[in-house]
Amino acid sequence: MSSASDVAAGFSISGLLDAGAKTRSKYPVAELDINAIEDNPENAVYSMDEASIEALAASIEKDGLTDLPLVRKLPDGLWQLISGHRRRAAFRLLAQKAPAYRKMGCRIVEGITDEQAVSMLHAANYFVRELTVAERAAATRALGAQVQNMRDSDPALSGVRTEDIKASIIEKQTGRKVSGKTIKRDEALAKTIEKSVSDSWKPMANAGKVSAAAVKALAAMPKPAQEKAFREMDVDGMSKRDITQSLLSIRPSESRPDDSLAKARKLVEKYAKDLKGMPAPHDLECIEAMQAALREVMDASEGSSAP
Repeated sequence: MSSASDVAAGFSISGLLDAGAKTRSKYPVAELDINAIEDNPENAVYSMDEASIEALAASIEKDGLTDLPLVRKLPDGLWQLISGHRRRAAFRLLAQKAPAYRKMGCRIVEGITDEQAVSMLHAANYFVRELTVAERAAATRALGAQVQNMRDSDPALSGVRTEDIKASIIEKQTGRKVSGKTIKRDEALAKTIEKSVSDSWKPMANAGKVSAAAVKALAAMPKPAQEKAFREMDVDGMSKRDITQSLLSIRPSESRPDDSLAKARKLVEKYAKDLKGMPAPHDLECIEAMQAALREVMDASEGSSAP
């Protein structure tokens, strides 16, 4: 049976960056016109904020380019980045005031497929860049297509967990270890943040400024309750641990409805959304029975709150 390590061993960023003479000869360094190098469209999932590019440009101006970008040649004769999009953006910024930066040293990678180039891009970004939770998950999710292709070409991989194959690809590409469990946890966390965390909390959660336990606590609350908690908490002056404890201290009864009611509400909302025309007679009978039951609940609630 093939292992995840076996199928990931075909190409490696760690090999490309090896200082050995054999590797240098196989993947030579060349100075290329920065305007002749295209971005890889897969890099669009990663942030390219102006402040970080300016800081990188200042570092390159002071210390030089210490880590060479990886490029490959396209059929049309242009070059495409595999890794180094932020470095090329920094060179463009520097070239506005110094023509010497119109060319950039790059390591040329030959003989790889489009799929391999995409895999190398995401594997490199996984460790080289400081990523948000969403970006980190996007990097490993993007490896899913390659994992599926591996399964298609090698049925023996059907018993290997997807996250373990992804972890092996990243390790083979970068020389650094990451566990499949970590990948699975990070992807689940990013999904929770995207779907269940309110707008005020989402930037902090994506930046890793709140713990996974805090994200779980937030996801258990309706979004209006999350927004209320955000307004009432001085998050700028709180540590990650303090935020977690504060969110965990909110009683479930204050933050979320009964599970059965929440489920019933979703089912009714779906029914209403899918309804075309008038409800059928037997549906009307059910709706009337539900209305009667809800009136009893509301009457009981009003009675218990009366002085």
